[in-house]
Amino acid sequence: MSRIKALSLAAACTLFLWGCEDMTDYDTSPYDPHDGAIYVPDDESMYQVMYNFFSEIRFYDNINIYGCADSHKVFDMTERIIAEHPELFWLDVSGVGSSPQHDVVDFGYHCIDFNCSEAEVRKMCDEVSEAADRVIKDIPEDASDWEKILFVHDAIIKTTWYQEGDEDYFTNTVYGCLVRHKTQCTGYSQAFQYIMERLGFECGVFSNDHHKWNYIRLDGEYYWIDLTYDDIVWNDGDDNACNYLHYYFMCDDEHFSMDHDLSQGKNYFVPQCNSFDKYYYFVDGSYFTEYDPAAIAEVIRKHNTENQVEIMFEDSRTFHEAIDKMNEGIGINEMIYAQNEKNELSYCWFDDMRILKIVLLP
Repeated sequence: MSRIKALSLAAACTLFLWGCEDMTDYDTSPYDPHDGAIYVPDDESMYQVMYNFFSEIRFYDNINIYGCADSHKVFDMTERIIAEHPELFWLDVSGVGSSPQHDVVDFGYHCIDFNCSEAEVRKMCDEVSEAADRVIKDIPEDASDWEKILFVHDAIIKTTWYQEGDEDYFTNTVYGCLVRHKTQCTGYSQAFQYIMERLGFECGVFSNDHHKWNYIRLDGEYYWIDLTYDDIVWNDGDDNACNYLHYYFMCDDEHFSMDHDLSQGKNYFVPQCNSFDKYYYFVDGSYFTEYDPAAIAEVIRKHNTENQVEIMFEDSRTFHEAIDKMNEGIGINEMIYAQNEKNELSYCWFDDMRILKIVLLP
């Protein structure tokens, strides 16, 4: 009996040892939800991690982050990144998920048009970059910073038509503006920001009341610019020669707020635009306190290589007096001879803006 018991005990030990040996190959460590996830201790690091992923233009199934992240922050941060980086015009977050059991947030992103592949998105981004480079290449080498800003403002407006209806997801983007040359306010403002930032300027997009425009910093001061409102001809094929203005170029808060909502809204940054020194008509020498045909003729000579000249008058009385005298022919000859001695003068005017527009004949 004792031998049988001994054999039974030995067999049990053998089985036990075999089971222990098998268990050494099996991972019994607890599941860690942070495996493969990126830790983001604050909003700044979260911003940078997300931006780095987006910039690679790789449509990942998902990205996992944890720390200060939550699903609401992911959506908000994505909106902010797109607003501050117009080259991400194609981006959309396809889904965000999180678990109540842990603090990891996973999200995926894709093109706003799900039919577009990574290769197609990369091609569109290259086209935008090339279009911006063409504008930059045409800037005169001796241009001042103010003149560079003006050049880009004019280049975009002269080659872009406002498109009232959306053609597709890319109409109202930097792509619609710089590549297709038809867009809406988002496209104008994204294109201007994109080029100005490539030139090294601090420039951003501001949005309120379903409209978008730009701010830019020059010589330590912020200024407002609205390319959409300065592009006064919206229909392709319109033969109106008075097709753009500079009324909204380098404005301060006081003047810009007359028809723009400058409240915080959903904007992340609200610049204080307190200077009016760089306003187009002041710098250009085309701001008049009285009707002076000889002085206007000098402005025409200054712009002789261009196709139009703008004159702003100080107040409505002076403006209407100037228009009345021009209609009577007073001072017209001086202006005619100033434009390469042509024998004709064409002009139009804008009552609300107190602007006289003289079209220079070829």
